[in-house]
Amino acid sequence: MVKTYRFIALLGDGREKFSDKELDAEWPTEPIVIDAYGFSDVYRYSGVVFLSEEWFSKYSKNWQSDTTDIDKLLVNLIKYSAKEAHSENLTKIKNYLASPPETVAEAVALWKSFYDPSLKTI
Repeated sequence: MVKTYRFIALLGDGREKFSDKELDAEWPTEPIVIDAYGFSDVYRYSGVVFLSEEWFSKYSKNWQSDTTDIDKLLVNLIKYSAKEAHSENLTKIKNYLASPPETVAEAVALWKSFYDPSLKTI
């Protein structure tokens, strides 16, 4: 059997809770971690996994009052996504960016909804 690799962006604290072997058992993938410093590679991502409900707190110090940093991160995720990607989470991000909430509180509620505790939604 030939294994097909997909580049999956992993966001948020908690990555250390999952060994590569466990992630490989869930998805035939080579995970790419996007850290607080930005994108480390030029791979085209075919999916996104949010590893905690408050994943956004890792990427912005002032997320309580301003969505700019998180919005930039999400724009980059779309920018670096594979054209042929069929990802539920990328679709959620596109919908959020196409119609952003009016308040920070509404944005935070949407960001939290990106997290899937079972880590099955990519």
